[in-house]
Amino acid sequence: MSSSRLPGKILADIAGQPMLQRVFMRTSRAATVTETIFATTTDPSDDPVAEYCDFSGIPFKRGSPYDVLDRYYQTAKQANADVVVRITADCPVIDPVLIDAVVDTLVAGLFSDGTQFDFVCNRLPPPLHRTYPIGLDVEACIFPVLERAWHESTEPQHREHAMPYFYEGVQLSAVSRVLSEGVSSRGFRVALLN
Repeated sequence: MSSSRLPGKILADIAGQPMLQRVFMRTSRAATVTETIFATTTDPSDDPVAEYCDFSGIPFKRGSPYDVLDRYYQTAKQANADVVVRITADCPVIDPVLIDAVVDTLVAGLFSDGTQFDFVCNRLPPPLHRTYPIGLDVEACIFPVLERAWHESTEPQHREHAMPYFYEGVQLSAVSRVLSEGVSSRGFRVALLN
């Protein structure tokens, strides 16, 4: 709710429904997603988000306004998640099929050395290239690496943005027309859908 560029955007009306509701419905349509939970903050400005979720029956958990990594970790831990998918609440046209493609790659895909991926996404920020338009961003990781990041991350930018800890320093190589892979500077096996 406290967005600096568009305050209140996640409850903004989009053709008769709040953006948050649209994100929830579209994310929940992904076949690989068994539970969609909003990880919002304990900041009083997010009380309307919690109230809307509670009223609408949308699962949510509240946590630190500044430590997004902790919010994700605590929410995933409480849900006993094996896989954690990150979708931001300001993506009302998120594609359930794309979510499934990212999760399927994480769960069933294999790194070139035959091991499982730790982190899969369909976009990475500069200087790495963006492969999908803004608003269709999907990131997924397995719970053990989220837990590792939660224990190891000390830099404010890693706590505030949650997922860069996994892909910083990665050098990607195309392994097919639709997939690139690489190992990050921290040893995480990363895949990017092209």
